[in-house]
Amino acid sequence: MTEWTPPVDTPEDVDVAVMTPPVSRTIRRSALRPALSRRALYAEARDEARLVRGRNAFVWQGRMLPIGIPLAAAAGLLAWRGRRSARDTLAVFAGIGAASYLEARVEWSLRRRAYRRRRDEE
Repeated sequence: MTEWTPPVDTPEDVDVAVMTPPVSRTIRRSALRPALSRRALYAEARDEARLVRGRNAFVWQGRMLPIGIPLAAAAGLLAWRGRRSARDTLAVFAGIGAASYLEARVEWSLRRRAYRRRRDEE
């Protein structure tokens, strides 16, 4: 018998039997918790996946390689076309690359702090 099946012996006793609801899960952060919406559940799963991968994966694979390096290369190319100076080109490339790296690190810390704040509120 499942917990939804009333404990009765005869069909006539069904009306007087008390059906008990299942015991709610008390484990914190369970996958069985109710979500406000499917979108909120997906957003939380994305945040958890980012945190599980770690900071280096987020910074390098998620931000620097797809965004930071191409942006720095484009800025370096524009600097090269304007001045034809290797020193200026490398300075622009390094500056944009460093700025992208710092932005990714700041974004990581903000995301981690926001996730921990949401987790502690629940």
